[in-house]
Amino acid sequence: MLSETLIASLIGSTKVQTSSTLKDAGICLQDLQPTSALRTTFKKSSTPPNGLAVTPTHIFAAQVDKSVIHVYNRQKGNQEAAVPFPERIRSLAVAGGHNGEVLILGTDGGRLILWETCTGRQVSTTPSHLQPVTSLVVDPTSNFILSGSADANVHIWSIPQLLSFSRPVSTGQDQKAPNSPIRTFGNHRTAITALAVGHGTGRSNIAISAAQDSTAVIWEYTTGKVLPDRACYIGYESGNVQRIDFYETTSAQHPLYDQRLQNTPSQLNADQQWTVPSADKGAATTLALSYDGMTLYSGHPNGSILAWDVARAKFSTTIADYMSPVTNIHMLLPSGFPTQTFNDSSRFTIPVIIKPRYEPNISDRSVGDGSIPYSYSLNVQLVSPAIKSDIFSEALTHPVFPTSLLEEGLAELAALKDGQAVCEAAPSNGRSTTSTAIESSQLTAMQEEIANLKKQLSINEAARRADADETMKLKTNIRELQESNTRYQQLKTKYDKLKVVARADKEDRALERRKAWFESEKAGKNGDAALRKARVADKDSDEMSE
Repeated sequence: MLSETLIASLIGSTKVQTSSTLKDAGICLQDLQPTSALRTTFKKSSTPPNGLAVTPTHIFAAQVDKSVIHVYNRQKGNQEAAVPFPERIRSLAVAGGHNGEVLILGTDGGRLILWETCTGRQVSTTPSHLQPVTSLVVDPTSNFILSGSADANVHIWSIPQLLSFSRPVSTGQDQKAPNSPIRTFGNHRTAITALAVGHGTGRSNIAISAAQDSTAVIWEYTTGKVLPDRACYIGYESGNVQRIDFYETTSAQHPLYDQRLQNTPSQLNADQQWTVPSADKGAATTLALSYDGMTLYSGHPNGSILAWDVARAKFSTTIADYMSPVTNIHMLLPSGFPTQTFNDSSRFTIPVIIKPRYEPNISDRSVGDGSIPYSYSLNVQLVSPAIKSDIFSEALTHPVFPTSLLEEGLAELAALKDGQAVCEAAPSNGRSTTSTAIESSQLTAMQEEIANLKKQLSINEAARRADADETMKLKTNIRELQESNTRYQQLKTKYDKLKVVARADKEDRALERRKAWFESEKAGKNGDAALRKARVADKDSDEMSE
């Protein structure tokens, strides 16, 4: 069954929650298909806009006005860790493919922090932005990071360059500093509020940047040139949303669709906005598009998540009402497709994240030889490939039949045809001389193999008996050693008791000698003489006892 789910993050609110399920909820998993229902919640989180990142195994949430990232385990359904950082975190994004192995953090100080969640390695950039990094986005190839800041600039970074163990040697003033952006887009005049990239994986792909002065620019992030795509969606402070179509009939009267005037600012028609059903919803603070592109979801400060019908260009229904401001919406990939069993290219997962090892001087390193440190280790869980129980059913889920399946079918047809020809040519009155000779040679070979197997079996049986005899001898020796140890322990216990008695007797006789000395001295006699006499008497007593 096909299922579709979104993840919404909330910010702390003073409103009283009417539902016990939503009490202290900070992150909500909302099922959309086959029915709309709240699946689960994660508590103790207050996430700012652009501060949510999701991987197949974990949810990462930045905390408002704090330098802490809360990590939630999606498989276990609990909070796994609270990771502190040296600066406040303003935005998050993930990169690295299917599992999102790299978490990118935009800090209040204008730098990026790259954290490899399966190794614990942490890499920091220089503070290239003059103000906080308010928005982050990773391109579909996981090769570039786009970072927008309150300083009105958008930097483009190379992920392989930032994660490389080698650093270029600075040879002149024109050489860029290590871990610096490869390009900067500065067409905006106010703080960047949102970033988005297109779906293309080629050399040309678009980026859309929105600023606080209600302007949006569409440009190609690998070159910095303005380049339109098919369409984009924007949200307004009134709560309305709008689709901007780039492919329309060319008109000289509208600069947006005139290639000669693409660099000219254009004012959108307010009549084309999709009207929010109620003004109390507040601004459309976050947007997300469904997997099939037919439904647009918007989050609002009053806690509502609205669904918009893209085909009809109007409001459809209210998905949820969390009573706390919605700051982020993340759409999960739908599950239930037959192809997911066979086409899942991931061979590992990250069940537990490794906390980052902070190195304060890592951004100052300008030279590296490229060697991997001895302490660098990968912690993942390998996933066995799915068993293909029905190859034909798998082929039906592909656009074309696989070449291997076609070749197998042709081979079976050829074998069937050859088998029919042999049956027709075979004589019906008996077997040929050649067949008899072949069978005779095969029988001889089988007899020789049986003889060799019997010989090997006898050798193995003799070895087994020898091992059994040796085992019996070892068991006998062990038993004798145990009996000797028992006798030794008994004698030792008896000796210790006698030793204690002898020591007590010796102490008693010493006490008697001291008493005799005191009595002699008290009676006016020589105490030393009495002491010597007592010692001689004790010696004679010891000799008689021996």
